[in-house]
Amino acid sequence: MTSAFTDQAAAEARRALTQALMDSGDLTDSRWLLAFEEVPRHVFVPYFYVSSGERVSGDDQWFTAVHEDRSLVTHRTDGAATSSSSQPSLMATMLEALAVADGMNVLEIGAGTGYNAALLAHRLGDDHVTTVDIAADITGPARERLATAGYRPTVITGDGSLGAPDRAPYDRIIVTCGLSTVPPALLQQLTDDGCLLAPLGNALARIHPTGPGTATGRFLRHGAFFMPLRHTTSDGVPARRPPLPTGPGRPSALPAKAIADNHFRFLAGIAVPGLTWQYDLNDEREITAARVWHRDGSIAQLHPDTTVTEAGPRRLWTTLEDAHRSYQDAGSPTPDRYGITIDAEGQFVCLDDPDGQSWTLGE
Repeated sequence: MTSAFTDQAAAEARRALTQALMDSGDLTDSRWLLAFEEVPRHVFVPYFYVSSGERVSGDDQWFTAVHEDRSLVTHRTDGAATSSSSQPSLMATMLEALAVADGMNVLEIGAGTGYNAALLAHRLGDDHVTTVDIAADITGPARERLATAGYRPTVITGDGSLGAPDRAPYDRIIVTCGLSTVPPALLQQLTDDGCLLAPLGNALARIHPTGPGTATGRFLRHGAFFMPLRHTTSDGVPARRPPLPTGPGRPSALPAKAIADNHFRFLAGIAVPGLTWQYDLNDEREITAARVWHRDGSIAQLHPDTTVTEAGPRRLWTTLEDAHRSYQDAGSPTPDRYGITIDAEGQFVCLDDPDGQSWTLGE
């Protein structure tokens, strides 16, 4: 594929993708529309990995995929996916929810390929955008691709949970990796009327500081699946599965179909953060059995006969059953019915209002 053909075809493909994002309602702001039309995603995703681990690059499959509304794994550590280019519709939703205005300074946690930083730089200008990622083998290529595409925001290698204090304060902070709690350093680097947008569970929380060390916010309805924030170059790799539990099973109060309910999975991710899931599917792609485990060595196995076995320091499935009962009792709430409160006592997700049922983040 020649460079000229790539540039012409990419421009047409970007216009088609942008139109699809507009048609779906994910993209409505004309300034972001222009950014998606003009920032070349194919420059930032010169290759990606499929589920088999094979690297795809430079062919029709690659070119088509980078101009579709899909996330693409772009970095692997010890065989595990540790960075990706997010789904464009989710990126559009997050960028519009950020509610930026000209002259604002934005910090992005999770530089990844650099594509989102390029969209931000297109909208706000290079000097107003700072992006952070944990590893030099991520930030180095991101910086090079940004320059190739004509953008030069500040790219920093470091622990995203610490932010980038040297360039603070920020009017907006956008986190493009999954959190189990909100890092206090990020709140400290916001302006008094600033906003932090971050994935917690599998939904987006829009959080505003209310004072030193305190903040409140609400979740958006839109789902948001991200790889976890890495604090070191060696973490973020999914935990190896502990030995499967043995012994007789007990009847499960949590049906397999509930696992596929993303609204329940939001609550599950809040109640028990840091889980790794594995499924068995039938011909209709329905979940018939599952295994779920945690880094602490806890594991649960749901069998096809609807019984469950558990092992390890805590009973994961029992906790998930409790969460599902709360979910059903509340009328199967969507994420936008939840809020978040951060104060000296901790970080809490509350149903409907601060006095409603709550869960402590990070436990």
